[in-house]
Amino acid sequence: MSFTSLKGLIDEANEKHLTISQVMIQNEMELRGITEEEMLAAMEEQFDVMVNSVRKGTLESVMSHTGVTGGDGHRVFQYSQKGNSLVDPFTLRVVANAMAVNEVNASMGRIVATPTAGSAGILPACLVHMLDTGNFEKEQLVRAMFTASALGLVIANRASISGAQGGCQAEVGSATSMAAGALVELKGGTPEQVGNAVGLALKNSLGLVCDPVAGLVEIPCIIRNGLHALTAMAAADMALADVVSIIPSDEVIDAMDAIGNELPQSLRETGIGGVAGTPTARRIKEQVFGNSDELVADVEVELSGTGEKILEDGVSASYQSGFEIIGPVMVGPSSSHTAGAVRLGNVARQLLGEEPEEVVFTLMDSFAKTYQGHGTDLALIAGVLGYTTRDSEIADIRDIAEERGLKINFLERNLGNYHPNTARIHIFGPNNHITIIGSSIGGGKIEINKYDEYDVRFSGERPTLIIRHKDKIGTIGRLSTFLQDHDINISYMTHQRAKINGPAITIFEMDQELSQEDTEELLLRFSFIDDLKAIYVK
Repeated sequence: MSFTSLKGLIDEANEKHLTISQVMIQNEMELRGITEEEMLAAMEEQFDVMVNSVRKGTLESVMSHTGVTGGDGHRVFQYSQKGNSLVDPFTLRVVANAMAVNEVNASMGRIVATPTAGSAGILPACLVHMLDTGNFEKEQLVRAMFTASALGLVIANRASISGAQGGCQAEVGSATSMAAGALVELKGGTPEQVGNAVGLALKNSLGLVCDPVAGLVEIPCIIRNGLHALTAMAAADMALADVVSIIPSDEVIDAMDAIGNELPQSLRETGIGGVAGTPTARRIKEQVFGNSDELVADVEVELSGTGEKILEDGVSASYQSGFEIIGPVMVGPSSSHTAGAVRLGNVARQLLGEEPEEVVFTLMDSFAKTYQGHGTDLALIAGVLGYTTRDSEIADIRDIAEERGLKINFLERNLGNYHPNTARIHIFGPNNHITIIGSSIGGGKIEINKYDEYDVRFSGERPTLIIRHKDKIGTIGRLSTFLQDHDINISYMTHQRAKINGPAITIFEMDQELSQEDTEELLLRFSFIDDLKAIYVK
C-alpha cells in the first residue's frame, strides 16, 4: 500500500472487508516485521504520552519556555466545570485538551507530534475526550490512532505536513482531518464516511497561513489547536450524518498543496507576515529576543570536497510508516525545527565519529527566520552533542555545550533548491571534519541531501552503512553478498562515484543493525574500503 490516495485506501479497505485502521496495522506489520500485539503496544506508548500532556496542561497552569503564553488550557478547563458555557461544558473540554497539549509543547515538555508539534493538540484532544466519555476502551482509541496515521500518510505523500512548505493548513489542517476521520471510524463509520470527514475538515482549513509570532510555536498556534479540535468533531458528526464532501478528498488535498505552493514565504513559517507582522507581534519579538536573533548573512564557509551542486529538482521523501505521522515523542516546541533539527545534528555527529570541538550551522529560509523561537539552535547543538528528541536537556544545551568546550557559529545563506527547513552543518573534531546538508521535511522526518562532495539521499531512520571506497568492478556485489551472508536485509541502496576507478560512496539502508563484530570483519575483509560509518538516528 503506497498511501498516496484516499480513494485507493478506501477501495482497499472495502475490497478486503477491513477498516482503515486494520489496513494500516497490516501495512505496519509487513513494514516492520512484528506482530499486531507489538504494533499496538508501540502505539499505546504514544497514546500514554498524549494523555499525560493533556492532563498536565488542563490540571496545571503550564507556562511557555519564554513566558509569553501559558495557562489558557487550564483556564478553559476550569471554565467548563462551571456549567454555564455557550458550548456544551463537556464538549468544551476538547478545546482545553488541545490548548493544554500545545502549552506543554511550548514549555519544552514532552508531547507526540501528530503530525507535527505545532498541531500536536488536536488528535490527543479528541481521543482523550472520547476516553473521558467512558464509552470507549483504551485499545479502541489506540486503533483509532492507526486510522489517523493512515490518513496523515496520504496527506504527507500527496501534499505536505510542513508549515514551512505549505502553511499552517499543512499542519493544523492535516491534524484536523486526521482527527475527524479517526473519530468517524471510532464511532463505527464506514471507510467512505472516514474519507468524507477528511474532505469536510480540510476544506475548512484551506488557506490557513503559518505566521508564528516571534517565530514561537505559541501565538496563534495554541488557540488554533483548540478551535480546530472542535472543527474535527463537527466534521466527524457531519460525515456520520452522511454529509458528503462533494469535492473528493484527494482533490481537496491537491488543492491544499497548490495553495501552499502559492503562499509567499512571509506566510510559511518565517515569522514575518500575518499576525507575526503586526506591531504587537514585533514588540513581543523584541521583548523576547531583542535583536540577537539576526544571523550573519551570505558568509562563505570553506567546505571539504568539491563544493555544492544545486539540485534541479527538490528532493522529496516518501512517508511509509504511521509512526512517521504519529510521532516522534519529543520535547517541544517544533517537530520540524526541534525534533528534525536534533536528528540532523545526530547524523552529523555520527558521521564525524568523535567528540566535536567546533561546528558551523548555516541555515536557510524558515530555519533561518525562526531558529530561536522554534528552538532550532538548541536542537542542532543538542544533536551534535549526542542528545535525542526526547531529552529534556535540550532546553539547557547552550550551557552544556559551553561546559564541553564546543565552539558554535550560526550563519544564514541560500543553500540551493532544498526544502525551506534546511541546514548545512560543518563539524570539526580533533582528527576529522565533515559537512552535510540536510532538510527537516515535516513531523520530525529528515533527509540528508549532501555529504561532503557527494549528493546523497538517506534519513538515518533505519540502520545505515555509509561506505567510502575505491571504484572497482564487483564492489557493490561483494558488499551486498556480505550483508546477505550476515542475515541483513537491504531496504534501500544508492551508489555514486567521482570517476571510473576513482573515489566512490555506497549507502545501504537496512532492516537490521550490523553488529560491531561484523562491522570490523567487513573492514578487514575488503581492503578497498577507505571509510565506513554506521548511522542510526533513533
